[in-house]
This record gives sequence, structure tokens and C-alpha cells, in this order.
Amino acid sequence: MPIDIQGPDRAPYTCMLKFEIAAEDEADFNEIYDSEHVPCISKVAGVLGILRMRDTHPSVAGWLVYTSIYFIDRPDLPDSPEWRAASDIGRWKPLIRPRIKSRERRDGRVVAARLPDMRG
Repeated sequence: MPIDIQGPDRAPYTCMLKFEIAAEDEADFNEIYDSEHVPCISKVAGVLGILRMRDTHPSVAGWLVYTSIYFIDRPDLPDSPEWRAASDIGRWKPLIRPRIKSRERRDGRVVAARLPDMRG
């Protein structure tokens, strides 16, 4: 279900996670993130949507950079037991977490947004 960022059901908060990974881990990272991790996190009550992107250029250290933006209904959701439990399901915790070269988290309130209609 798409999020109406300007309507009554808009996501008031975001959690942004930036990951740096080695090129040789990219296929596993994306396959596990998309097939297991995103579906598990999406089931946590209060998760309204997830946007993933890959930077055009590698980091200064030469790693690939991926960012996920989670649209959420409350600021403390990423620290909740439900989120943590969902994050530990499947191959993400044992296979991908050890391969992540760096991870940065930023949380915040959505103050303004204007997106084009991308429904085609």
C-alpha cells in the first residue's frame, strides 16, 4: 500500500540506515534484504513503508553504499522489542551483519515532502 506523504495517513517519522558493504557481498546483501529482511520489518506494527537506494559512487574506503529509509509512525519504533525481533529473523543476523563494513543510523521527524507521482 503506497504512503500518502501529504495526506492524513502520512508517516510522521523516519529511520534512515546507511550500510557500506564489499562488492563481493552485494548479491547476498540485496537478496536477503529484499526477500527476508524487508518483509519481516514490514510486518512490525507502525512500519508504513520502506525505501531502499544504492549510492552512485562508493564510499571513500571503496565500499558500496546502500541506504534504507523506513517510514514509521513513532520515533521509538526502531528500538522496540518487536523491531529487534523482526530484524533478527532469517539469514540477516548471521550472514549479513558480520559482512557490513559500516552502519549509520539517523532518526527524525518528517517536516516536509513533495514527491512526484511515480505510479506510471
